[in-house]
Amino acid sequence: MARCWLLLVFMAFILPAANATPCHPDDLHALRGFAGELGGGGALLRAAWSGASCCGWEGVGCDSTSGRVTVLRLPWRGLAGQIPGGSLAGLVWLEELFLGSNHFVGVLPDELFGLVKLRKLSLASNELTGEVSPRLGELTHLTLLDLSANRFSGPLPDVFGDLTSLEHLAMHSNGFSGFLPPSLSSLSSLRELNLRNNSMSGPIARVSFSDMPLLASLDFSTNSLTGWIPTSLAGCGELKSLNLANNILVGTIPSWIGEFDNLWYLNLSNNSFVGEVPKSLLRLKGLATAGRSSGMVFINMPSFVNYERRALDEQPNTITGTNNTVRSGRNNTMSGNDNIVMSGDSNTVSGSFNTLVCGNNNILSGDHHVVSGSNHIVTNSFNKVTGCTNNVSGSNHTVSGSNNTVTGSSNTVSGNNHVVSGSNRVVTGD
Repeated sequence: MARCWLLLVFMAFILPAANATPCHPDDLHALRGFAGELGGGGALLRAAWSGASCCGWEGVGCDSTSGRVTVLRLPWRGLAGQIPGGSLAGLVWLEELFLGSNHFVGVLPDELFGLVKLRKLSLASNELTGEVSPRLGELTHLTLLDLSANRFSGPLPDVFGDLTSLEHLAMHSNGFSGFLPPSLSSLSSLRELNLRNNSMSGPIARVSFSDMPLLASLDFSTNSLTGWIPTSLAGCGELKSLNLANNILVGTIPSWIGEFDNLWYLNLSNNSFVGEVPKSLLRLKGLATAGRSSGMVFINMPSFVNYERRALDEQPNTITGTNNTVRSGRNNTMSGNDNIVMSGDSNTVSGSFNTLVCGNNNILSGDHHVVSGSNHIVTNSFNKVTGCTNNVSGSNHTVSGSNNTVTGSSNTVSGNNHVVSGSNRVVTGD
């Protein structure tokens, strides 16, 4: 009887390990090849990606049944060089690829468009160049595409009729030129469309918004688009933000904009509109609410209107929810997920997957933040911290800079003059 009991205990320990799905060898090979071709922060990544259990590696996610890699999230890692397309091609089950805010250069590798299971692709804030291949239309399952803040040029490929699942499309701050592709009109699931700060020209009405009932944010600002504000926008009742500033639009401002009950930001400045500002716009409740970073802006109008707005750097704000952006300010309180603080000081940020680009004396709690600047207090786990004189506690952080205090376990620390306690790994430093 005793032997039977011991056998049962033994089996209880070994069965979970036996049932655990290991990393697929093809994906292990592909990830090692990917890391091996990277410059810059690739050295730290190769050091972190040790062993054969790639499903447990930082930034890697796997299907629990097959062990195939489905997620690769490596933003803000200082990775440099060309995107290793040949290695990525081996990740045939990949559904999410996030390589934003690194130092990738060159053109998009052709192998990228062979990853036909991709649902989310973000390569924003790199130094990528060249034209975007028409093969983009082969990624028919995409719900998110973010190529913003690179150096792409040339026309946008007219292939969006094949990408009808897209919900978020951001290609702003590049050098795209030419006319708007009419196939954008096919994006019936779209919630965000951002092409600002490019060199797009021609009639804005080349895009029909009649079949975009979910569109909440449209930004075509700082291009050279012409014509009237398209009447097809009138059916976009979910619009919260509309920015058509800095174009060559003409005609009158349509009164139907006043029917957008959810609109909280409207910017039509620096165009060539004529006539009076419709009175219906002054009744928009979202634009008139005090205490929100809302408002409307008209410049170069015969009847000048500048609705009262509160800038984020004038007084404290409370921001909750997801996908918010604070471009500047101080003493803000932010909670939620996937928010971005572009700059500012003394903010309190909680939640997860938030990005603090720069600033000082901020307090962050939660997980998976990306933090830069100095004099921050960072707690919990899986945060990436750069800068000086930060107080970091928790586990699984990546810390670089100087004069930081680091406690906890499983942290990776580089730089100089740190105070490190706990079970941490010091890669470089004194």
